[in-house]
Amino acid sequence: MNSDAETHAVSGVLSGKTVFLAASSKLLPELTAGLCALGADVLSIAVLEAEEIEDNADLDRAIANIRQYDWIVFTSAWGVSFFAKRFRISDANGSDILPKICVIGPATAGAAEKHGFPITLTADEFTAEGVMQSLEKYYKGAENLQGLGVLIPRALEAREFLPAALASAGCRVDAIPCYRTVMPEPDARLSARLRNETPDLIVFTSAKAMRNFLKTASAAAGEKTAQRRLLEAVTAVIGAVTAGALESEGKSAEIIPGQSTVPALLAAIADFFRNSSKLP
Repeated sequence: MNSDAETHAVSGVLSGKTVFLAASSKLLPELTAGLCALGADVLSIAVLEAEEIEDNADLDRAIANIRQYDWIVFTSAWGVSFFAKRFRISDANGSDILPKICVIGPATAGAAEKHGFPITLTADEFTAEGVMQSLEKYYKGAENLQGLGVLIPRALEAREFLPAALASAGCRVDAIPCYRTVMPEPDARLSARLRNETPDLIVFTSAKAMRNFLKTASAAAGEKTAQRRLLEAVTAVIGAVTAGALESEGKSAEIIPGQSTVPALLAAIADFFRNSSKLP
């Protein structure tokens, strides 16, 4: 920013705007604070929460044999947290025996550092595709991944791209669920606003967050109203995968940040509305 006036203009760029934010409980606080700082009236909707799966036998076996892996790949902060819980109570506890660790992005890196896991590689692009590309770059070609052992602690329901791509490159891959995502029950205040308001902006942090928002909004206001809210509002998504899921609902995202991070998403939202305000 070049002046206090410009700074004030950005901080108030969403003044008078209503924003529905559909996010995981982990991302909700940071995004809510950021949108409020831009001046928005924010309805924060926790559409994803994580809980540990009941049967951890497969993960416990993998941890007991942790030396067989060359890499642990974490694709979410929740994956780090639930893996760390099982790791701490195992006989394998001790960072000196850990394989190399690859993380999908800054939030996941922060979780890994919090739990004392040293990071070897952070994906250049914060997607499963980006993880694969970064591993190929690290080894100077996909052909050099042959024979590597890779452990992916992940959600019970997760995209299959990365395990399939690693297996195709000749890796020994164990993609092991350690948590499941669930949808919290909306409160009465939330249901009333979903029934009665069309927001200026709806923000989605994942494809599942978008689908769960539609379920929540449909339950509160009816399917037709929920779909109308989606189509009439400006939408912001955290990355290309979420944008693709939104396309399947007949809506193109107006705002997609260059990086799949909360700061990049907030900056892209601010830029969009600042530029929109300049239009005649």
